[in-house]
Amino acid sequence: MIRIFIADDHVMFAEGVESLLVGEADFTLIGKATTAAETLRKVQQDPPDVLLLDINLPDQSGLEVCKQLREELPELKILVLSMVSEESYISAMLGLGAQGYVLKNTGKAELCHAIRTLTAGKTYFSKEVTDAVMRGLMHQRAGANAPKEPPKISRREKEVLHLIMDERTTPEIASQLFLSEKTVESHRAALLAKLGARNTAGLVKAALQWKLLEE
Repeated sequence: MIRIFIADDHVMFAEGVESLLVGEADFTLIGKATTAAETLRKVQQDPPDVLLLDINLPDQSGLEVCKQLREELPELKILVLSMVSEESYISAMLGLGAQGYVLKNTGKAELCHAIRTLTAGKTYFSKEVTDAVMRGLMHQRAGANAPKEPPKISRREKEVLHLIMDERTTPEIASQLFLSEKTVESHRAALLAKLGARNTAGLVKAALQWKLLEE
């Protein structure tokens, strides 16, 4: 029996995934969580075979959840189930140890196949994910001999980065920029991925190195 845990803050989506899996004789859902903190606590207490993990969680990025669980539970299979198809996010999750990545628009057959594939000790990536990674690799290869350029960050990401360097908290940043806390965390996750940083200190170091905040 494959024991599955779902970490996603969209309750209706999580319930939809549960309804897809409940009819499979070799699957059993052992729990769900809507926050990173709840996911870490429950998974550490009763590890599943496969964790279905969203990137955008309200209190902490799925990137950080993946990193922590990979260190603490090396046998855990992590299948990212996300709407995010940007190559930087995908590469970051894979670099942190996720064994699979499928988009939320996947069908039941592919999702079930992905779960069974991970349980068998293999990796699984949906076609859209594979295509995104390949585009990223081709871009890197094309630019391998060119002078290195600073990572490209959006105007909003630069605003968030400014405030992170000012030691503002997520609620403070959200209030100042008129954003939800979840959106701020999504921008922070994107910055971590694009700058190759693991934490706030790494963001600050990269920002200074690349002079990203200079006009």
